[in-house]
Amino acid sequence: MAGINDTVHQRLWRWGNSNRTQVVFVIILLIGIFARIWEFRTLPPGLHHDEAAIGMEAYYLYHYGVDRNNISYPIHFIGWGNGQNAPHAYLIIPFIALLGLSISVIRLPILLSGIATLPFIYLIFKRTVDEKFGLFAMFCIAISPWHILLSRWGLESNLLPFIFTVGYFFLLKTKDDWRWFIPANVIFAVCLYTYGTTYAFLPIFLFFAIGILLRSGTLTISQVIIGLLIVATLGLPVILFVLINIFGLDSIHLGPITIPHMPTLSRFQGEGAMFQSNPLKVIYSYLLGLLNLLISQNDFRIRNVMPAYGYFYRFTFPLAVLGVWAALRTIKERRVEKLLLIAWLGAAFILGMLEPVIVNRINIIFIPVIILIAYSIYWLSSSFRIVMPVAIAVLLIAFSFFTYDYHGKAYKLEAGKEFYTGLLSAIKYAQSQGDNMPICITTYKMYQPYIFVLYTERTPPSEYLGSIHYVDPANPLREVDQLGRYTFGLDNCADDPKSSYVLFFKEKPDHPKWYVSKRFDSYVVYAPKP
Repeated sequence: MAGINDTVHQRLWRWGNSNRTQVVFVIILLIGIFARIWEFRTLPPGLHHDEAAIGMEAYYLYHYGVDRNNISYPIHFIGWGNGQNAPHAYLIIPFIALLGLSISVIRLPILLSGIATLPFIYLIFKRTVDEKFGLFAMFCIAISPWHILLSRWGLESNLLPFIFTVGYFFLLKTKDDWRWFIPANVIFAVCLYTYGTTYAFLPIFLFFAIGILLRSGTLTISQVIIGLLIVATLGLPVILFVLINIFGLDSIHLGPITIPHMPTLSRFQGEGAMFQSNPLKVIYSYLLGLLNLLISQNDFRIRNVMPAYGYFYRFTFPLAVLGVWAALRTIKERRVEKLLLIAWLGAAFILGMLEPVIVNRINIIFIPVIILIAYSIYWLSSSFRIVMPVAIAVLLIAFSFFTYDYHGKAYKLEAGKEFYTGLLSAIKYAQSQGDNMPICITTYKMYQPYIFVLYTERTPPSEYLGSIHYVDPANPLREVDQLGRYTFGLDNCADDPKSSYVLFFKEKPDHPKWYVSKRFDSYVVYAPKP
């Protein structure tokens, strides 16, 4: 029996040695999957208002063929008033058809895209440097606190890093066959719909990338023209959307598809540096903000980053600078691939000077930054072999601490403030007190609570839009103070003993003795006494 066991052990050992890359790849992938799915149903706790909004867009499109503003299949949602990107909602629809609308369903496309990013990172940086570095790059993204947090909640912009990564991989393959430039540009066109920051980022990146590919002889002028025509054709609705909202034109209807005119100033106009009265001053202030974010690794939003860990363990940004220098120093080895990586970083950096930055808005920059951190370690290890094993050990220890803290009670309590833990349960309980009873809902440390009413009631747009009241309809983030029987903001609510109240735990109605209270995490429901 011992002999048989020894034989099996020897075979496994030989298989492991001959398939070492596959084994390491699978281990890294499993680490990445574990980091993204453990407690996925409950962490982050609660539901963010942007998640609720995109969930309702998908729900209404599936059931009624219109978004929550009663617009037929828009390429870009009106959202709160100044716009919200659409692809995430369309990706949710099949999951709603199969599983119904839930928090997990809203987050599922982001989770799957986050996991799918990892093998593409390996393939990209295997081509950019070599197989060993491809594995190390994949490992760094797999354990990156930024990418783990990004993969676990349903913000529509969180799709962009994955979709652009796929297009970038196809772009690299143009060295094998120029025809890969066609699917690369198809994917890049999809990026334009995924997140509005690509209106600036993509033209800048393509300008750099095409210059690199032309100079290297990878592409010819005619091939470049074909690729650009694909981007322009597929991106034409986005181009029309931008023109419609810059020049105040009417919405365009192409059959059931709508290219909408925003009822307020669109986000790209309200925040883009080039649309401001003093663009140079704004660019300078945005640049300072970008540098501060990259160096400090903190945007003070717990949904995006844990301050103790940053986007890649706090004090690693100097290694990214070293990584740029190392990549340029070794530029003779795979010149085109390394220049394209620098082009990605450069275009993202310029974007950060044109738009105000927080982590989710500048999410296109973090993959190249983290990869350059990894490359600096890899480059140093070529001279000092001890560097790589020490770096991997340190990163695994840091990842272990991050995982422990992320799943700990303190983080859940802190994240619950941004994800309104308990609010949905509180609203449902207040609704159960009577179908026609007025309900007052807090706006304390909260954004647009009316979306949670829609999420719980699922009222068709044709019914609820007639009863909604905006404080200022021209404001880009149209605040709602009335929706049917619901009033938002304690100061706006009438002193009515028949009302139920959903309030932050620090708030109380004028006459607390008239009500029976029930606590739901940070929220308290005050229901009229029988």
